[in-house]
Amino acid sequence: MQNTNSIYQSIGNRSIRLLSLKPGFPSETIECVLVTVEDVEDVPPYEAISYVWGTELAEDPIICNGVAMTVTRNLFDALRHLRPFPNWDSVIPWPAKHPLRRRVWSEFARNRNEQRENVSALRAWVWLDALCINQTDVKERATQVKMMRKIYEQAATVKIWLGKGDPISLRSAYHSSHIGRYGSVPVVLTFIAQALGNIQVGRNRLASMRPAEDSIYRNAAYGFPAPSAEEWSIVRAFFSNPWFQRVWVVQEVVLANNAVAILGDWEIQWSALGQAALWFQDKGYALPPASKYQPPKLDDLLPVSAAAGTWEMCMVPSHKLPLLDLLRDFRNRGATQPSDRVFAALGLAEEVSDSVEAHGSPLRASASDLIEPDYRKPIKDVYRDTARSLIIEHGDLLILSHASEPLRPQQFYWPSWVPDWRSPKATSEFSSPRNANAYNADDGEPLAIGIASDEDSIVLQGIQVDVINAYSDKLTSYGFGSKTYQEERDFVKAAWSLLPKNPVPDRSNGATANETLYSLILTLTAGLSNDSTPVGLGSSFSRDAENWFAEHLDYRIAATTISRLLKLTLLSDVDSGRFHQAFVRACTDRRFFVTEEGRMGMGPDTMKEGDIVTILFGGKVPYVLRPSESRYRFIGECYVPGLMSGEAVQRWRAGSREQAIFELF
Repeated sequence: MQNTNSIYQSIGNRSIRLLSLKPGFPSETIECVLVTVEDVEDVPPYEAISYVWGTELAEDPIICNGVAMTVTRNLFDALRHLRPFPNWDSVIPWPAKHPLRRRVWSEFARNRNEQRENVSALRAWVWLDALCINQTDVKERATQVKMMRKIYEQAATVKIWLGKGDPISLRSAYHSSHIGRYGSVPVVLTFIAQALGNIQVGRNRLASMRPAEDSIYRNAAYGFPAPSAEEWSIVRAFFSNPWFQRVWVVQEVVLANNAVAILGDWEIQWSALGQAALWFQDKGYALPPASKYQPPKLDDLLPVSAAAGTWEMCMVPSHKLPLLDLLRDFRNRGATQPSDRVFAALGLAEEVSDSVEAHGSPLRASASDLIEPDYRKPIKDVYRDTARSLIIEHGDLLILSHASEPLRPQQFYWPSWVPDWRSPKATSEFSSPRNANAYNADDGEPLAIGIASDEDSIVLQGIQVDVINAYSDKLTSYGFGSKTYQEERDFVKAAWSLLPKNPVPDRSNGATANETLYSLILTLTAGLSNDSTPVGLGSSFSRDAENWFAEHLDYRIAATTISRLLKLTLLSDVDSGRFHQAFVRACTDRRFFVTEEGRMGMGPDTMKEGDIVTILFGGKVPYVLRPSESRYRFIGECYVPGLMSGEAVQRWRAGSREQAIFELF
């Protein structure tokens, strides 16, 4: 942007700007006027625009308050498309017998060519961040971010700009009976309509089959074409739109009273998009999000996870979620400013109050003062203060499950206990909302924080339990292809090969082969089945695991249990695929390890011999630390049978263990 000083004047902490677009035809220069509303609580009706900024600049400038400005290409396209026409009826509507008049999406979408409408020449008020906020004023940006929740809550409509879409030839469109001739959007709308219809009618017997079974019959049962059909690639391209992946758009649509997606001439209700995306995800059509291990064929898989996750947040009545849950989701989304992975979450966070003080700052608990939006702070400080705030405010160490020792030496300046939200995490967390009550390693011992030697350190109390002395290669698979299956078999074989030299005293002296096998099953699944329920000795899931061993491993590695395993293959209710799903989820990008005292465990891929296994008070899982003189680097969380239910803390209380102080840096 140019000449911003002649466009923007300083505004108060409770003030916002609104934009008025001058009506015009597509070929005419875009002209707009910015006005200041002194109090955010006293604004006229307006629409808020949700869009992706983009990096490419538009060739032509816009005129704002009489000054020429350069904006991004995507914003330029949005402004040109969304401004009203001057005293002009829409184009001639489709004839009565036209294919687009016999549409299945009439309940949730429309095309501007479908019906005649009178367009007023009166200026409409619009709010969009790139123009209504002085982007060169860092202080103003921070102040406006604090009011973002109020801005989107008060908007009459939030318009989601997805782009110009496909150019459609009206001449060919009027003379064609094939829906695909009208661009890709009708194909997408047909899929959305079918998904919404499936929600209404529920599941039928054929469609209730598991996703692993024949997808051709599954698709037919749900009313979709075969996986090889061209339509799937069209729908996949639609949900690959960058808008679905951005951090700021989550707040913008979750808080909206009414949200409408706009793609070219098409308007689609966001609620229909979100519900359809969630349905596709629930039925097994979702492509794994942000995964470096993708299936060899996309077929009928769709990148709907981001849209489905956003819609799930929309369904939360209070529109408030734990900040850590938001950070976890935003880690796999895009952000121009790394600090926005935190700041974009504040408007939805439970830890932040809705009310606004006279000076314009949302009221916060004292601990949350650490995460006031401030674009002048280095990104390390933003993420560090956020981590410390969550630890203090909640009195637990859940956030440590999202941190790990950096692999690259140039990142060693980073506090090891602070999650770097810029980098997607390869592993799922042992300690997460999905299994919040599965582990209790600290046995309820309250968090204890000491005085650190510098701002980048944190001092915690706990117990040193053991020392790692051997470990396997990490599992680098995600369950696709023959090479991956071989890697999984090799991983389990390597784990088993470490056990005979390291008997497990926690299973009592002279532990049986079956007991050792059960401990191995617990370790390989982090003690949770494929549906996140605890694994029990002798349970059906335990039999699933033993059957997987019989099917995929050389019999010589577990000869003492072979007769039992062979019998399992004859059981009708055994499904080794359930174990495989839990195993891959727990072990991907982790290493199996054994300790000096004979324990086995699953831990981070950056572990080394000599790293220690600890219980930190306030943490529900054990953690691996690396001693460094008098302090420690945080390596990551781990799973160790015999430590997950507070056993080490109970021994400490009985006097058989000593408490320790750990300064993490």
